[in-house]
Amino acid sequence: MIISIRKMESVLKCFLLSVLFLGFTNIFSIAAANSITVNYDPDSTKYKTIDFKSPLEIQCNTTESDTRMEWYKNDTKLTSTSRIKIEDNRLVIEKPEVEDAGNYTCKLIHTKGPGNGTVSSSADIRVVVKPQVGTQKDVTVVEGEKLKLECAVIGSPTPTIVWKFGNNTYNQSTERVQLVEYGGVPNAALIINEATMDDRGNYVCSASTETESDISTSTVYVRVKDKLAALWPFLGICAEVFVLCAIILIYEKKRNKTELEESDTDNSPETKNTPDHGKDSVRQRK
Repeated sequence: MIISIRKMESVLKCFLLSVLFLGFTNIFSIAAANSITVNYDPDSTKYKTIDFKSPLEIQCNTTESDTRMEWYKNDTKLTSTSRIKIEDNRLVIEKPEVEDAGNYTCKLIHTKGPGNGTVSSSADIRVVVKPQVGTQKDVTVVEGEKLKLECAVIGSPTPTIVWKFGNNTYNQSTERVQLVEYGGVPNAALIINEATMDDRGNYVCSASTETESDISTSTVYVRVKDKLAALWPFLGICAEVFVLCAIILIYEKKRNKTELEESDTDNSPETKNTPDHGKDSVRQRK
């Protein structure tokens, strides 16, 4: 019985020591993780947004000594180039592009002591591209025909697209309104197979990324024409041709009538030349 109690005490001591060890390990881990501060966007705790008008700058600050900083993008170590400048705790990308978006990591490496060359702590930075969208300003469709609206989108990670029309919001296809991929972006095109007069109005394409702080919108106005609208100009042309032909026929008829009357006047008996027999009759008298 005494042996069992002693075993239990030993097990309990081991358990308490393990808990204390794990606790100290977690504390040290938290302290190490908190030894790096990053210049994230003001409204974020893990993002940096690319502004194409200015260089992208990421800075990882630390209070630890005897360390150096290494930079990685998607687990690939970065080195200085003509466009990328690394200055220990500072990474600058001149003229950033969409392809520069991704997952960046700054790692703090020990340079002295037993832990030389090992990672002291690290911080992850998600670099994103603010979404930008564009649509046509005006679209005209004939009633009963297919209406297709396309929203050109730039952004990384791939933005989430939402369409709005009046009081309706579309983030997925419905029975009548279909949302399909356009330019590699899901839901960037809106299709209505048979447009009606009720489909007239402003359609808003809205794009947002994971940050949810950057939203870009573009508006397109849709005009729906009567399906017989194309017939009215044709009928108008036909009416003009008919009236013109009628005028020509009436004019020709009147002109022909005038010519006939003039011809009859010229050929009347009163105006005909009679043979001159006076001289012959005089000559015959002797």
